Amino acid sequence: MIEPASPDVEPFDPLYVDAAARILGVLRHPTRLHLVLLVAQGETHVSRLSELLELPQSNVSHHLSILRNLGLVADRREGQFVLYRIHTPAWKLLANGFFDHLLGGMDEVRLQNFLIRREPDETATGSPPAKKKKKKKKKA
Repeated sequence: MIEPASPDVEPFDPLYVDAAARILGVLRHPTRLHLVLLVAQGETHVSRLSELLELPQSNVSHHLSILRNLGLVADRREGQFVLYRIHTPAWKLLANGFFDHLLGGMDEVRLQNFLIRREPDETATGSPPAKKKKKKKKKA
């Protein structure tokens, strides 16, 4: 029997697989996923999240602490309120593995009606990235 053709498949870095599995495992819980989706829309406080999810504040705080311990959200205190926001390093790790490994380093992909584009990291230099020069087409 002839083996069917298969694309060149490369293994992922085990550290990436472990980190991605932890992130996806935590996000498997509907409340935590919903919290991430809400916080991704902008910084907000626990009482507002509790109100939106119709859950006790203690329950929301528990799930937020799990997300914070994994590095998916960050918090800061403003008076008596603790405000939560997306913490980008864990999300960049997940996204960069997607772009670097699955897309062979490409910086954008179209998935049905969505264009997903990786933006250059401005935090590394502290200044906006230089614009890429367009390649000139050679005339035949």
